[in-house]
Amino acid sequence: MNSPRSMADVIRSMDAKALARLVRLRPDLAIPRPADLSELVERAMGQVSTQLALEQLDAWQRRVALALAACPDAVGSRHLAALMGAERTAVSGAVEALAQRALVWGTERGWHLTHAARSAFGPYPAGLAGESTMPLTDSQIDQALEAVGEPGRAVLERLLWGNPTGRVTQADRRGSATSERPVDQLLHHRLVRPLDSETIVLPREVALRLRGGRLFQDQVSPVVPPWPAGEDAARGDRAGLGSAFELVATTEVLIDQIGRLQPRPLATGALAKRDLAALARDGGGTERTLTILMVAERAGLIASAGSAWLPTQHHDEWLGADGWTRWSRLRDAWLALDALVDPAGPALAPGNTVAWAGALRRLAVAQLQAAAPGAPIEAQRLAERLAWLRPGWARLDLTELCQTLVQECSWFGLIALGRRTLLVEADQDPGFPQAVSEILVQSDLTAVTPAPVTAEVGRALGLLADRESSGGASVHRFTSQSIRRGLDAGWSADEIRAWIAEHSITPVPQALGYLVEDVARKHGQVQVQAVGAVATVDDPVLLDAVLGHAEATELGLRRLAPTVLAATADPVELVDFLRRMGLAPVAQDATGERFTAPAPRRARASVRPFETDHHPVDPEAVVAELLARDESRRHAQASGNLVQDLQEAIGQPGWWQLDYVSNDGTPQTAQVRVLALASGQARLMKKAEGPFTLPISRMVGVRKN
Repeated sequence: MNSPRSMADVIRSMDAKALARLVRLRPDLAIPRPADLSELVERAMGQVSTQLALEQLDAWQRRVALALAACPDAVGSRHLAALMGAERTAVSGAVEALAQRALVWGTERGWHLTHAARSAFGPYPAGLAGESTMPLTDSQIDQALEAVGEPGRAVLERLLWGNPTGRVTQADRRGSATSERPVDQLLHHRLVRPLDSETIVLPREVALRLRGGRLFQDQVSPVVPPWPAGEDAARGDRAGLGSAFELVATTEVLIDQIGRLQPRPLATGALAKRDLAALARDGGGTERTLTILMVAERAGLIASAGSAWLPTQHHDEWLGADGWTRWSRLRDAWLALDALVDPAGPALAPGNTVAWAGALRRLAVAQLQAAAPGAPIEAQRLAERLAWLRPGWARLDLTELCQTLVQECSWFGLIALGRRTLLVEADQDPGFPQAVSEILVQSDLTAVTPAPVTAEVGRALGLLADRESSGGASVHRFTSQSIRRGLDAGWSADEIRAWIAEHSITPVPQALGYLVEDVARKHGQVQVQAVGAVATVDDPVLLDAVLGHAEATELGLRRLAPTVLAATADPVELVDFLRRMGLAPVAQDATGERFTAPAPRRARASVRPFETDHHPVDPEAVVAELLARDESRRHAQASGNLVQDLQEAIGQPGWWQLDYVSNDGTPQTAQVRVLALASGQARLMKKAEGPFTLPISRMVGVRKN
């Protein structure tokens, strides 16, 4: 069998397993689906796809690729390892990884880097130019170096490890051994040569001699920097679960606050700084609060409804889930978050995205998964690992980014007490507290939830009491305003007392019963009827006070009867006005039936799928389709008559695989039965769709399914 002569030959000779591995390592080759294997080969050899493949290499693989680019074609593994000052086995492993990505082909005796990969490293890979037309020997170089002395060596040092070119005037002059100018002496002794009239270059043989035969000034580790050993995992795991539970509880509090405040977005769509500061009092600081809000928005739990930021319909579903499910959704949204937290920037501003932010978080979590349970996690070591895995990210301040990532991981419970926790790799509930329906009502009119409560209990408690603190044991306080809020929502005094007695595991304080009775007695002294609006007031003195208020004229209030007022304002405005006066009005419709508080406003939000690092295509399916099409073409070429194959398929049982080109020029594959042929057309029956007609000229091949 002849050995392959190019990378294209190598790809075409790959079996299904090798091709699937190539597509898995370079998924862009299959997006969109290639028409055939030739198109996949063309993409793999292209500059754009090659650049993407190089960006996915780790530091060692990229260093070996750079070394291949710096060497002449067909360099062997032994010689390459010597030039790099590395172990041959490590070099061979990296070359094998490059070959799997279709960047290199050949054997241990001679490797060939693809043209696209070689050109990606620029004209002077590793700072090496080409050899001179008549290369100097090592002894000639040594003699020339002795002749030019230290001044000449100083010039050469400036060209040695970086760009090997320099700009001088009249670079194409002959030079002189007796000149006092170092460049003249270097030109005379051929230690540099002219590229043009203004540029000199350090020849390859001279550079390697000065470098001591080395390609690189520094060394790159062939393995990723290791994590420290793990210890005391159980203690960190317990702390991590506590942090995760705290995050879920804080998210619930912040979304509840957004529903109450309904902050108005700025003209840019961002959340105002004052609103963020107000929320930060319950969120544990500005940075943590902003992180949670960004994650909640990505998870579809909050959204801007144009006039206000509101919880969404997905938030109500999220509240009804158990703790593990709620935390998992927040974690997945965080990993898919394509933005960085910037407390100084506009909060929740639309379009404020960073394309690589999600990939950075996912890679960081993958590195935590590589650490042993209980292993100490430091931002500096995480930055070192990320820098090794993605050398293309060297332009980023990974140290600062990893400090932020470690902090975010701590909030999510992935890191606790400075150590990696079991939540890093958990795919099922590792022990989140189960929701309960009991509360502790205390004599100071507070209710404590020592464990997470069910969604139904949480909604009722949030209606009847004001939250004072959140976390593992949240505290709510019953006040006259909170009890009035429950009455406004349609609860009666008896229903409020019964609910508290049912869910409290402690006796209900007598003072709380008095509070409910007192608020209920005053509630409804004023009724607002929806007839433009009309208010009935049982107490004439109270009615006079309402009429004497400064806003009475603006609302169009006037007396209709000793206990009846009419207003030109609508009922909602009148109710709000009476509440601002400290009264507790009851809204009624035109028939006298009482209105209850409307359902809380909810924003409509569509949740984008959470992006992961899972493969965007099915490599095996793509390869199977490409190989089948190639087989169909070969069969058609061998038989030499597609029409004959179609005639043989007429009336045959079962389905046939047809490859053809659609109206827009894209390749298609369908399962069909051939019904008839006539006038260059085929009458076909497509599986699950029905009959259709297709010109034979647009068919590629047909084969038995």
